[in-house]
Amino acid sequence: MKETVRTASDVPVATATGGLRADRVSRRADGRLILDGVTLAPHQGSTVGLLGPNGSGKSTLLRVLAGLLGPSAGVVTLDGTPLAGLPRREVARRLAMVEQQADTQVELTVLDVVRLGRVPHRRAWTPAAAHDERAVRSALDRAGLGDRADQPWHTLSGGERQRVQIARALAQEPRELLLDEPTNHLDIHHQLDLLSLVTALPVTTVVALHDLNLAAMYCDRVVVLHTGRVVASGTPGDVLTERLIAEVYGVRSAVTRQGPEERPHVRFLGTLT
Repeated sequence: MKETVRTASDVPVATATGGLRADRVSRRADGRLILDGVTLAPHQGSTVGLLGPNGSGKSTLLRVLAGLLGPSAGVVTLDGTPLAGLPRREVARRLAMVEQQADTQVELTVLDVVRLGRVPHRRAWTPAAAHDERAVRSALDRAGLGDRADQPWHTLSGGERQRVQIARALAQEPRELLLDEPTNHLDIHHQLDLLSLVTALPVTTVVALHDLNLAAMYCDRVVVLHTGRVVASGTPGDVLTERLIAEVYGVRSAVTRQGPEERPHVRFLGTLT
């Protein structure tokens, strides 16, 4: 496949005066460049979709944004302050991360797991306050798990575990929410329910997705990564073109417009030879 991608400096990226921002972030691992000069500054309250093929750097970028990995170059800031200089508990009160896989060897119930979302808001060894329990119960209900509170974690399916992790993040009451492939293991009904829930929250959301049509339906903006670089950034209608899909994914497609907002809809026609 002949690539006609652009460097990060060629791609316009929306700016934000506060909140979470990555400025020309790079990350190396085992001598390989995973992220290459990525800038990301979502508008507060918006939903930004991270798109790109496997190995493009989406999960690594989310982990760098969450402070779980440090950048090799560049800086991630929260309200203008470098993330690395902020206390971890302070970051956890603001920012919640839901990764693709979660497991525990400890015997926990669904309620126990969701209660972990309140840990950043409580002092060590102090009992949960009434507000903590209200936040937990509200998160369970919003994730459709109100009747599963007492069910053991290890008896859940992969999709059910994913919903519990979403509930834990909601109980955290973040202002920034990072989601790594949250629709994995979910059936279509729960995919739509989950993304409807997330996009209705009064938070800034950055979500990695494989499904281009879900991104087109639910994201305000999308950022496309390819070999660790930002190659496109903008509204789904501006970014999701047949040409870009061919260049980044190596797939022939037909892109049409649907609904009153004329959101793009992608129909895949086959791989490029």
